[in-house]
Amino acid sequence: MTAKRQVVVRIDGNTSNSSLNRDKFTNKTDARSHNEMAAAEESGENDIHTFAREYDSTLAITKSGKKSQTNFDIFKPIIIAIVSAVTIGSIMGFVMLKIIVNFDNDLNGTPAVLVPTDGEKKKDNGAATDNANKGTYILESMSAFVLQGGVFSSLENAEAESSKFIENGYNPVIWEKDSQFFLLVHLGLTKEDLQDDTSTLMTNGIEAYAKEWQIVEKEVEVSKEEYEWLASFQDNWNISLGEGKVDKTKWNNLLEQAPSNSTILTNLTTSVKDQLDALDTRDHNQILLALWQSFHNTLSN
Repeated sequence: MTAKRQVVVRIDGNTSNSSLNRDKFTNKTDARSHNEMAAAEESGENDIHTFAREYDSTLAITKSGKKSQTNFDIFKPIIIAIVSAVTIGSIMGFVMLKIIVNFDNDLNGTPAVLVPTDGEKKKDNGAATDNANKGTYILESMSAFVLQGGVFSSLENAEAESSKFIENGYNPVIWEKDSQFFLLVHLGLTKEDLQDDTSTLMTNGIEAYAKEWQIVEKEVEVSKEEYEWLASFQDNWNISLGEGKVDKTKWNNLLEQAPSNSTILTNLTTSVKDQLDALDTRDHNQILLALWQSFHNTLSN
């Protein structure tokens, strides 16, 4: 019973000893089992390592792709809301301002502004320049005594009456005032200065009488240069009246100081030149009377 029986095993058509084959098979089996156990151990180590890596806290956060929340993320909605509110408020404020301005212009009836053409600009350039430097000034009153030859309702009647005085060596002026025409024959600082002329005319059958004549204080709109020249004219006139004579040198100096670009003073400066040219042949007080009238006409116009 104990004797071992030989077993013949045919493998791939070959006969082999069973004992040897069995030993070989046993060895092969043992080797394969050993390799499988080693592989199993390695596989187990890898599985455990993989499991540890998968659930490592640091690596898990990295894989998730989520970022930690910052202060900017917290206040971002608030900042966006503030910026949006400011932007919308500015736009609405501008729109409302335009609406209110246009509505106010409609109520006030503000006319549309017309842009002048080049031709209109050139045409108005001189007037704009003249008006740019103008201001309001007050000229003092001027008074004296005059020898009045009559007062008339028409210029023709005044001119007809003036011929009588011209024949007696006078150069009367016709002064329009309050829609009437006054015939003024002579000028004097006082009423007594005209007494001799009054007596002479009465002797010749011509009626005339002395009275005070005055130009009241007047507000004028002129440039500063024009005002200063007019004020100088008044000073020269008052000095000449007080002295009873016209100083030709002083009046020529005044003419030289007249603003060259002034259209307001054109007639007055022309009158001064004409009167100075006649200074040698006419009475000085009658020249002052003519200058006074020209001054009044300048202010009236």
